[in-house]
Amino acid sequence: MTRLRMIHQSSRNCLYGALALALAVFPTCGGPTPVPGSSSLTGGGGHNGANSGIDLTSNSNGSSAGGSPTTAAPVSDVDGGNCGITTNSLTQQPADLLLVLDRSTSMSYDITKDTTCFAGLGACTTRWSTMTDSVNQVLAASPAGVQWGLKFFTSPGGQTCTVNSGADVAVGADTAAQIKTAISGTSPANQTPTTAAINAAVAYLNTVNDSRSHFILLATDGQPNCDPGNSSQVTTTSVANATAAIAAALQSGISTYVIGIGPSSGNLDNFAAAGGTGKYYPALSPQDLTSALSSIVGTVASCTFNLGKTPPDPNNVAVEFNGDKTLRAPRDTAHANGWDYTSAADTVIQIYGSWCDNVKSGTYKTAKVLMGCPGGESVQKIY
Repeated sequence: MTRLRMIHQSSRNCLYGALALALAVFPTCGGPTPVPGSSSLTGGGGHNGANSGIDLTSNSNGSSAGGSPTTAAPVSDVDGGNCGITTNSLTQQPADLLLVLDRSTSMSYDITKDTTCFAGLGACTTRWSTMTDSVNQVLAASPAGVQWGLKFFTSPGGQTCTVNSGADVAVGADTAAQIKTAISGTSPANQTPTTAAINAAVAYLNTVNDSRSHFILLATDGQPNCDPGNSSQVTTTSVANATAAIAAALQSGISTYVIGIGPSSGNLDNFAAAGGTGKYYPALSPQDLTSALSSIVGTVASCTFNLGKTPPDPNNVAVEFNGDKTLRAPRDTAHANGWDYTSAADTVIQIYGSWCDNVKSGTYKTAKVLMGCPGGESVQKIY
């Protein structure tokens, strides 16, 4: 584990009119290999505060943000002198990850094509067996900071579009064996009631009061159906309803990651975008599926952090790495390459893309959050 050390600012370099927080405890956690070009300290998509809510293009005496001004701006020129300097530590936020697993009939099809696996027709790897193997592998290597749970749709023993309340395996520590047993104890059947599954998953997670971040991992091989009176057809309404349910989950503070198993995974990018996680993970092979699961677990475990307080102005915040003003992650509400709050409370942030890769790889040794004051001008002078 790599531990971030506190970055000390000398008194002459303190923030004028801003609150300074020091981030701590960025773990390496065996995350995925950094994206090409991101191992350099100038890589990883570094920006001078772009989209951070802080204007870093110039300071109050006209010099560029990276220049060496000779005259410090009075505090009153920045924010009216309303702020002091405080230091908080940022701690890794443990996560609950609920696997919402499609067990529709088509999950018995070949993972590479939309055909049923029949005995005697040659090599055929079913989507269900692939998911079973991949989940078992990933659970065995899952970091302690992630607690897993499982919810099937449809629910085992139910009718064509039935989704029961609660979870098939409750979120908790050391649930790998229970999840393995639950998956091996059932098989694909029925339709794809995605909307009902997401709604039931959110309702369940809202009962889990463990002060951890909550995430849904939707693993499906196709588009939703189960509209009233038309359970077997995918319609515009069924897709729109599922997208709306995922968006509502995000509004309640629950992000949704999406894995598409097999070749027929239309609309899943829309689901991932609505869930605040950017794009879906395609899985056309056992290796793809295992990699996607591992990547999601790594992101949830390693790149979610508790601020300890709500920023005075949540839109006037910068996240800086290695004490380098050129390494400020932008706020990215699309969750592709930057940082964003995980809920409306603004007390937890998650880092995405190459920034997250560099945190997990240990390229970023130190980091801090700079918090500007409410009601004043944007923080223009950091040092």
